[in-house]
Amino acid sequence: MNIRTEIKEAFVENKKIFTILLVIFILGFIVGVVIADDIAPVLMPALKELVKDANISSINAFSIMIHNETTAITVFLGSIIFGIYAIIGIFANGLVMGFMAGYTIKSAYGLIIYLVLIVPHGIIEIPAFLCTCTAGILLFLFVFRFIEDLIHKNTFKESYDNNKKTLKHAITLLSISLVLFAIAALIEGFITPELGNIINQQINGTRLF
Repeated sequence: MNIRTEIKEAFVENKKIFTILLVIFILGFIVGVVIADDIAPVLMPALKELVKDANISSINAFSIMIHNETTAITVFLGSIIFGIYAIIGIFANGLVMGFMAGYTIKSAYGLIIYLVLIVPHGIIEIPAFLCTCTAGILLFLFVFRFIEDLIHKNTFKESYDNNKKTLKHAITLLSISLVLFAIAALIEGFITPELGNIINQQINGTRLF
């Protein structure tokens, strides 16, 4: 089986998990939009601290890449515990993006800035995170089913052979997510800031970054 076929199989055979996680992301986004004004006093100071700590005025694509890749691996490995990391992670991601949308797009200017700063890398980063979380769920399922087979007195090899496809899909999807996160980081580090600066200079005559 070639790589293209394996990738297609990993997506097709796990589309239910993708769909469920996408629904959770959308629910998080909607909640974030609806309660944006209510949670702004709590969330905005935290986001400003993150921006300050990251020194966003000199955005570094490599730093973003390392952060994204580390987060992906952490979510993947952490999801071995009943997939909790994946579920919480995808909901929280949607919540933050929804909050940012609800908080900023109250004007035409806010909408433009939101789209410029989020869409270029977001259209790659969101699918990447969906791949990560799906891989995490699959890792949990592999471990759970592997142990279940051992309990039913299958040998170690039999248990592995029965579930190796699930593990292969998990690793395939994680690998795809890491590649996508790397691409998203390059866009976020090199393209997004310049687009933000161009748009903001046209509107306000100042640079954002």
